[in-house]
Amino acid sequence: MLNESVLWEGKPFNYGFPSFTRYQITERRVIIERGIFTKRREEIQLYRIRDLSLKRNLLERILKFGDITILSTDTTSPQYTLRNIRESVRISDLLSSSIETARLKYRAMELTEVQG
Repeated sequence: MLNESVLWEGKPFNYGFPSFTRYQITERRVIIERGIFTKRREEIQLYRIRDLSLKRNLLERILKFGDITILSTDTTSPQYTLRNIRESVRISDLLSSSIETARLKYRAMELTEVQG
């Protein structure tokens, strides 16, 4: 990561069981690393993200965690869910504002936003 600041990093909440997945949000991308012996790394550029959704049931609302689903124009991961994220509302808001900042910085717009 050259000159790229990390805005948030964390792991899924697994009710006390170890997790071998790590999430990272930087100013340019979302990075997902999974695995024990074989590590798999996926990246989604922030300006490619089209929509976010947050799902929390009653227990998750009480414990303050939830699932954040990312819909993007990325070819390898058009839909990805960050599972069991602590403080999911705050992280979803952080991700949303970071997406808007990245779109403005890289001048990325959806075709529906272009006016002729």
